[in-house]
Amino acid sequence: MSTPTQQPEPYPVPPAPRPGATRVTGATVLGGGAAISALTFVGAPWWVVTIATLLAIVTPGTILLVQAVVPQDSEHKRDLWLALIRFLERRRRTSRNRR
Repeated sequence: MSTPTQQPEPYPVPPAPRPGATRVTGATVLGGGAAISALTFVGAPWWVVTIATLLAIVTPGTILLVQAVVPQDSEHKRDLWLALIRFLERRRRTSRNRR
């Protein structure tokens, strides 16, 4: 007597990551750490190392914030750009009127 074999279910496909999100931040963090290490190794002044450290901390944070705030859908991104352009045009008009 033969037993029927059950076909295995296909594995679920993981969601596609946002393009470049992790790589950009990871490269920035690694690049910042390497720059700080190189500056320390060559005996750079303390203020240069401090500026490099601040940039290495602030840059990935800014990248993550922008990725969280800016919509990824093209329609929404277009609306965001249009709103920014309108805002800048209104601002430019009001500054001309003040002069």
